Amino acid sequence: MPPEADAASLAAAVLAATTPKAAAAAVSSVADFLRRHAGDRPRAFFADALPPLLFRLFVASPSSPSFIDLAAGDAALAGDLASLLCPSGPLLAAAFDADRCALLRFAFPPERLPGWLRLALTSAESDVVISPLLAGRIGSELHLSVFEYYLFWFAYYPISTAAATTTNTARAGTPKASPSTSRPLVKSRSRLESWVSTLASTAGRGAKQKAERPLYLKLLYAYLKEFVPGACVPSRGGCGTLLRRTFSEVADAAESFRRAEFFVHTLVQFWLVGDDFSPLPVHTRRECGLPLQSLKSRAHAAVTERSPSPGLGNAVKLFVMYLNKSCGTIVDASNVFEGMPVWKKSSDIPVGYWNQFIQRPMYRFLLRTFLFCPMGADMEHAAQVFSAWMVYMEPWKVQQEDFDEYDLPPPGARNVNRVDEGKRQLCEASYTPAWQGYVLSNYLFYSSLVVHFLGFAHKFIHSDVALVLQMVSKVLQVLCSSNELLELIYNVDAAYHSREFASKSYSLDHMLKYVPSIREQLQDWEDGLSESDADGSFLHERRNSDLRLFSVDEEGAYNLLQLLLLRAESEIQRFRGDAMQTVQTLDSIKSQMKNVFSKHVGTFHLKSLPGRENIQGHVHTGVFAPKHPSLRKSPLIDVKNKGDWMTRPISDTEVGWLVVMLIRFSAWLNETLRLDGVGADATHTGLRYVKFDSNELSRVGGPKDAARMVLVGAWTLLVLMGQTILHFMRTRGIKINLRFLASKKVLAAAMLYVVFSVARNVLS
Repeated sequence: MPPEADAASLAAAVLAATTPKAAAAAVSSVADFLRRHAGDRPRAFFADALPPLLFRLFVASPSSPSFIDLAAGDAALAGDLASLLCPSGPLLAAAFDADRCALLRFAFPPERLPGWLRLALTSAESDVVISPLLAGRIGSELHLSVFEYYLFWFAYYPISTAAATTTNTARAGTPKASPSTSRPLVKSRSRLESWVSTLASTAGRGAKQKAERPLYLKLLYAYLKEFVPGACVPSRGGCGTLLRRTFSEVADAAESFRRAEFFVHTLVQFWLVGDDFSPLPVHTRRECGLPLQSLKSRAHAAVTERSPSPGLGNAVKLFVMYLNKSCGTIVDASNVFEGMPVWKKSSDIPVGYWNQFIQRPMYRFLLRTFLFCPMGADMEHAAQVFSAWMVYMEPWKVQQEDFDEYDLPPPGARNVNRVDEGKRQLCEASYTPAWQGYVLSNYLFYSSLVVHFLGFAHKFIHSDVALVLQMVSKVLQVLCSSNELLELIYNVDAAYHSREFASKSYSLDHMLKYVPSIREQLQDWEDGLSESDADGSFLHERRNSDLRLFSVDEEGAYNLLQLLLLRAESEIQRFRGDAMQTVQTLDSIKSQMKNVFSKHVGTFHLKSLPGRENIQGHVHTGVFAPKHPSLRKSPLIDVKNKGDWMTRPISDTEVGWLVVMLIRFSAWLNETLRLDGVGADATHTGLRYVKFDSNELSRVGGPKDAARMVLVGAWTLLVLMGQTILHFMRTRGIKINLRFLASKKVLAAAMLYVVFSVARNVLS
C-alpha cells in the first residue's frame, strides 16, 4: 500500500478512536508507520495524518475525550503515548528529520493563538523583534516547522477548556507546502475540512475531567530536560572557550538555544500571557507600535469572567520549578558550563537567564487570577495557580528529588523511585544571601502581590474558609521563613517609602539604588490591571500604585489580615462538622502575623491581634474602614443584616451599581439616626407627661385653634413612636439595610407592577 493510502487510513483511524482501546490501537498504528518509513520522510503523513493526530491528542469534546485524557484511566494507552511522544520517540524523530530538509510548513489555527499574537499578525510588520514566535511570520500568517507546530498544540492543551468557551469555530490548521508541491495541499485541505466540520462545535475538554494530567506533566518535564537544559544560554562573542570551538559546534549550540528559546516563549505566551491586553512591556509596546488599545477594550469585559483553566496551575508550577532549578544552578555554580558566563539583570543582581523572560508574564498571570477569578469558580484550580506562586517565591527549596515523580518510566517499567517524605523534609534548603539578587529582581512577588492576594482571600473567604486560610498561612510562612529574607523585604520597603531601617545590616545607599527599578516594575507589570467594587469586596478601588505590605493604613496588609481573621471567625462559627483543623490554621496565622509585623509595623503603633474571646458573630470594632470617601466616616463593615455583612460579595441575583448605592444610603441613614452604635443613647428615659392648665384650655377660641391642637398632638405622637422605635433598634443593634431592594426579583416585580398599572390606566 502506498504511503498516501496508509496516511489516509491512519487519519481515519485516529479520528474514529473514542475509547482507550481504539486510541491505543491508533497510536500503535502511527508508531509502526513511522518506524517503517523512518528514512523515507513520508510527506503524506505530515500533510494528511499529523493534523488530525495532534487534534485528537490534545483537544477533546464532551463525547470524545482527547487521547491524553483517555490515558489518565488506562495504563496501556499511557505507555503507548509516552513511547510515541517522548523526545526520543518516533514522532519527534520524524519531525526533526522533516525539518532538516524543509519538507513542509504549517499554519496554526489563528483562533487558537493568544489574543495579542492574532492582533500582531493583523498589524503591519515591525522592525522590532517582539517575540521569537513571530520569526516565521509571512504576511498575516504564522508559518511553523513540524516541530514548532507540534509544540504549539502541546502548549495549547492546558488552556483548551478556557479557549473552548470563546472559540465557536475550531479547525485543526492547514499545512503549507512550497509552490512546487502545492498539489497535495489541495487533497489535504479537502480531507481536513471533512473531519474538522464534525468537531468544530465540540472543542475543549469536559468540565468533569480530572485537573491533573500525570502523563502530560511527565511529557512536559521530558521536553524541558531535552530542549531547555540547565546551562542553555546564548553564547557571547569574545569568550576564549567559544573561540576554540569548531564551526559545527557553534552551529549546534546556536540551534540548541534557538529551540530552547522557542519552547520557553511558546509556553510563556500560551500559558502566562494568553489574552492579556498588555502582553509586552510598555517601552517595547511603544517601539513596535502595536495597537493594543483595541485588544485592551475587548479583553476588559472577558477577563473579569474567566476562571483558571483546569490543570494549568500544575503545568505552570512544574515549568517555573524547572526554570528556577536552572536559575539556582547558574547562580550558585559559575563553572557548571565552561564558557557560559553568569548572566546578570543589572550590575550586581545575578539571576537565571530565563527568569528575566518570565517575570512580567508570571506576575500578570497571578495578578489576573487573583483579581478576576469570578465568584463560584472552582477553588481547586485557583489553588493550583497559588501553588505555582509559592514555588516561584522559594526557588531555593527546589531540588532534583522534586522532579522524580515527573520522570517518564523506561520502556517496560511502571514505577519510579521516589524520595521518602520524611527524608525530603530534612534536606530542604532555606533562603541564603546568595539568593538576594533573585528576591530583589522579583521583589513585587514578595510585596505587592501579597496585598493583592489578600483581596482575593477576602473575596472567597465565604466559599472555602479552610482552603483560603491555608493559603494565607502559606504566604505568611514564606515571609517569616527566614529573618534575613524578611529583613531584606522590609528594608527595601523602607527605602521605597524613605523610612528608617529596622536593621543596620543594609546601608541606605545600597537599598535606594533598587527603588527606581522596582517603581518602574510596579507601573509596568500592573499596567491596565485594576480592582473595582464590581467584585463586591470594597477592598480596593484603584490600581496598586504603592507598596503596602508594611503600610498601617486601611489598605495595608496587616489591617487586611485583621479583618480577614474576623470574617474567618464568623465563618468558622457557622461551620458544620469538625473545624478543629481550621481553628488551628487560624491560630497559626495569628502567630505568623506577629512574626512578620510585630517588629516592623510595631514602630507605627501596631494594634493588638484579635482573639476568639473578643469575637461576637460578625461585629468588630472598626479595624478596617472602607476606602470610598463617602463611607469612611461610617462603620460600614459593622452593618449587619440577619447575620450577613452588607459588604458581602455581590451575587448574580443583584444589580451591582444599585447595591453600592443602597449600601451607602443605608450607612448614611444609620449614622444620621445613630444606629451605628457611636454616641447612641441606650438609656430609656420613659414617656413624658405634659400637664395642661384648665384656664389655657378655656382660651381656645374656635375651630382653628382646636384643629391646630389636634395636629400638634398627632405629630407629637408620631415623634414619640419614632423615638421608641429608634430606641428599640439601638438597644438591640438593629440597623437599616436597604440592600434587598437591589434584588433582581424585587426590581422585576416592581417593573411588572408599573407596567400593569400603566396598561390598566391606558385601557380604562
